[in-house]
Amino acid sequence: MPRRVIIGVGIASYPLHAAGNTWAFLQWVLGFRRSGWDVWMVEDVPSAKCIDANGQKCAPALSVNLAHWNSVVEEFGLKDRDTLFFDGQSPELPGLLSFARDAEFLLNLSGHFLQRDVLGAVQERIYADLDPAFTQIWAEVYKSDMHFDGHDKFVSIGRHLGKKECRAPLAGHTWLPIGVPVVLDYFTNPNVDQPGDVWTTFTHWYGYPQVEYGGMWYGNKSEEFAQLVNLPKKTKEKLEIATDLHPEDQATHQFLESGWRLVDARPLNTPWQRYRDYLAQSRGEFCVAKNGYVRSRCGWFSDRSVAYLALGRPVILQETGWTDFYPHGEGLLSFHNEESAHAALETVAKDPVKHARAARQIAEKYCSAPIVVNQFLETIGRGK
Repeated sequence: MPRRVIIGVGIASYPLHAAGNTWAFLQWVLGFRRSGWDVWMVEDVPSAKCIDANGQKCAPALSVNLAHWNSVVEEFGLKDRDTLFFDGQSPELPGLLSFARDAEFLLNLSGHFLQRDVLGAVQERIYADLDPAFTQIWAEVYKSDMHFDGHDKFVSIGRHLGKKECRAPLAGHTWLPIGVPVVLDYFTNPNVDQPGDVWTTFTHWYGYPQVEYGGMWYGNKSEEFAQLVNLPKKTKEKLEIATDLHPEDQATHQFLESGWRLVDARPLNTPWQRYRDYLAQSRGEFCVAKNGYVRSRCGWFSDRSVAYLALGRPVILQETGWTDFYPHGEGLLSFHNEESAHAALETVAKDPVKHARAARQIAEKYCSAPIVVNQFLETIGRGK
């Protein structure tokens, strides 16, 4: 019998224009399945978060939350291996509990899953932090309930957490380092040798409020992009951001006047294939990291960047300490400031095809889901 795992996700909770969010969780679900595991996907959504297509509150049965969940389940063959709870209730609970008793562990991505009967039925509960530094600051400094209780082990894509060079608290836990997976079956580009001419990325401009730790403020991408506002004036490369930035925002006018392209991210997220095609048709990804990731030097790496790499699109990503874990210089390049960002763009421009091929090779060797899953299992002491 295949090894069994339950994976808690946050897919139905964000049902509109959310291809990137959906895939951040789905890569783990499909990655374990691709590695030969019997996977059961679960989520618990508060009924108060249920909305219709216009964003208005509605009953769970009529919600786009349920519709989005069902579409994911149907498309990726997860039927009979999925349970969506509303306020902790589901008629499918008995079948899930039977599965849970034979499951090796429950992997709770971002701590979204809270259903106590299921958490209590599995052998082990693993909390996976996908938002390093912020997760720990919210818990330790602001006393926010990040749902740590009841978990046995804690892992994070912030691979520097707990190290001397990382400026982030630990919130009372040891955080084991994990990678970021991509399922190559769904992110393969037959036109690797034909890169586009525009660097792209997706960005929630303001995200959530800044947080303070150790006398420093930890912010969002807006602070980091602001330092690069004049970059288009110094390069022939075209730079585009798919974003939620309001057309009347002062930053919109400033960035457009400086030569950036800004497009509405929402229509590029539905269906998810359009999201993938937008990535694949790019020259590559050029993106900053959240100010909090940069300031903490937590080692964060982007789940979107691994998708670009898999599609054979080079990535230029702001340094957070991730260069200690991934090869860089060809196909994947880092920067600290405007000068090094410009240098990275010029480096790729000299031989775009070489960097496109190198990007795919990095994805195959370091980010492929079976590789990351196996590393994860070794990390939590369940490698076989």
